[in-house]
Amino acid sequence: MCKKETRFKLCIVFFCFSISLNAKIMLGQMSSIENNAAMTLLDNNKPVRCEPHGIKTLEWLVRDAANPAECQKSVNAFYFSHPHERLYAQEHIHLYQRYHYEKGDKGCILYSNGPESYSEVLLNEGLAVVDEKYNNSEWNEKLKRAALRGQKKKGRIYESDILQKCIEKKR
Repeated sequence: MCKKETRFKLCIVFFCFSISLNAKIMLGQMSSIENNAAMTLLDNNKPVRCEPHGIKTLEWLVRDAANPAECQKSVNAFYFSHPHERLYAQEHIHLYQRYHYEKGDKGCILYSNGPESYSEVLLNEGLAVVDEKYNNSEWNEKLKRAALRGQKKKGRIYESDILQKCIEKKR
């Protein structure tokens, strides 16, 4: 084989390989935002429910709490003192705009800030915690780093009693 044929075949193989790597990332148009924990995208006019992957938002903390009444009371007090945080998704994710997303095994990876996922953004802002049951080697470190940035800001849920009321401590 000559050099030109070898280069051509390598280019074809590289091109096919790069297409297969990018095949799982899709593009969807944001059609509705329920709250910080749930939104709907349209992908080829088919609705796709998108819930942040690997994290527990305040809405999920209430749902999964050992004592939901106390947790709900704490979350409501937080939202009362931080009213914009209840509408964080509506203010930062725009309806009818297209977003890249991936459907994961547990949730949806929505790329809302360049290479940063929506889950990472919520952790950075102190509006979620990493789900201790989530185990994905690709995302574990990214989510932990984002959570540490949120804790360093001393923001949002880290300055309230939500974590004590909503997350059951392991004994």
